[in-house]
Amino acid sequence: MRYKPDHREKSRAKILTAAGRTFRAHGYGGIGIDGLARAAEVTSGAFYGHFASKSEAFKAAVVAGLQELRAGLEFLQREHPEDWLEMFAKFYLGTKRTCDISQTCALPNLSPEVERAANATRVAYEAELQEVVGVLAKGLPGGTTSARRAKAWAILGLLAGGLAMSRAVPGKRTSDEIASAIVKAVLASVS
Repeated sequence: MRYKPDHREKSRAKILTAAGRTFRAHGYGGIGIDGLARAAEVTSGAFYGHFASKSEAFKAAVVAGLQELRAGLEFLQREHPEDWLEMFAKFYLGTKRTCDISQTCALPNLSPEVERAANATRVAYEAELQEVVGVLAKGLPGGTTSARRAKAWAILGLLAGGLAMSRAVPGKRTSDEIASAIVKAVLASVS
C-alpha cells in the first residue's frame, strides 16, 4: 500500500499529541509503550517506527508542550500587545486550571517528571524553557534584558506553581482564591 508523502509526519504528530496527553494524565511511570500506542490508535510497532523508546517519546512530548506554551505567548503578544500578560495569566489560571489534566500545560504537569528523566530530556527541557522565558521577557515593559528575564522567570514560576496548587486542591473556593491571588501578583509585578 502506498502512503501519501506526508503520511509519516502526520503519523508522528498524531503519536506525539497522544503521548503528550497520556504523559500529562498518567505521568511517565503510569503508562507503557502499549498504552501510548493505544492512546494514539497505532500498533506498538508503529510507535517504535517513530520513537526508539518511551524515554524518547517523553522527551519529544515535553519539548512539544513547551513549544506550545511559547507559541501561545507569541500569539498573545502579537495579537494583544497592550494586555497580553493579563490575558495570558487569566487563561492560564482559568482554562488551563479547569480543563482535563491531559490538556493542561506541560510546564507544571511534566516538570516533576523531567527532574527524574534522562539527562538528554533535561537538557532539551532547559533549552525550550529558556526560549519560553525569552519570549515572555521580550514582551515585558522597561528595564534591561537581564531585569526583564529575571521578572519573566518569576512570573513563569508564579503561574506554573499557582496552576499546580490550584489544580491540586479539591475545593473550588480555594482553587479560585489561589488563581485570583496569582493573577494579581503577576500583574502587580509589571505595574
